[in-house]
Amino acid sequence: MNPRRRILAGAMALFVYGLIFLMSSLPPSSLPSGIPDIIPHVGEYALLAFFFVQVFVAPRRLPTLAVAFLLLALLGLLDEWHQLSTPGRVFSWLDLFYDSLGGAAGMAVFLVLAMRKRDT
Repeated sequence: MNPRRRILAGAMALFVYGLIFLMSSLPPSSLPSGIPDIIPHVGEYALLAFFFVQVFVAPRRLPTLAVAFLLLALLGLLDEWHQLSTPGRVFSWLDLFYDSLGGAAGMAVFLVLAMRKRDT
């Protein structure tokens, strides 16, 4: 992958994770209510994973995807741990699962788009 694209993807991944960190710093009363937890968690981490996997030199290889997935899960774990310092927020294994599910979905979208581009 083009080094310039990898740098841009890394910048976007940092931006998305920064937004996730900021949202985790907000008390629950300032977040929209009535939205199932799965929706924001999967959406945030799918977007993060889409950009994050592109930072790697060989983003379509299975070992790269495995490392990227583990690092995304670690970021989800850090996010859940960070929430312990926010009043009214808690650590949730279910949220961590949703984050990981979103990470897998984002990487899958990247792979599908990469395969389509390669075939054309």
